[in-house]
Amino acid sequence: MATQREIAARHSYARSLLERKIRVSSAATMISTKFSVSRSTAYEDLKIAADELDASDDGPAEDEPAIDAESMLAQLAHSADKAFATDDFKAAAQLIKAIDQVKRWNGYNTESANPFS
Repeated sequence: MATQREIAARHSYARSLLERKIRVSSAATMISTKFSVSRSTAYEDLKIAADELDASDDGPAEDEPAIDAESMLAQLAHSADKAFATDDFKAAAQLIKAIDQVKRWNGYNTESANPFS
């Protein structure tokens, strides 16, 4: 049986997925996989998280974009840091490539990204 702490972690994760406008079916799969729970439990977690968001006044505004370039870059950089910390260099390289792609999409000049050149 799950502890209160584990349940709270699932609900927090579910809320973050909903705030980022992840499709409910995808979010259920992510919760199920991350926490090794059934899909029905994941859907229950999402329902609880959705109810919390509806009841709170600190959720995202209706006109708030689902994700912006700076948030995406920050998330990718955080994931790259974690990959490097766990010596997962293949994942780190893929994340660096993704960071470069997002920067190009948003008009960043990535040609001289090396601070030592």
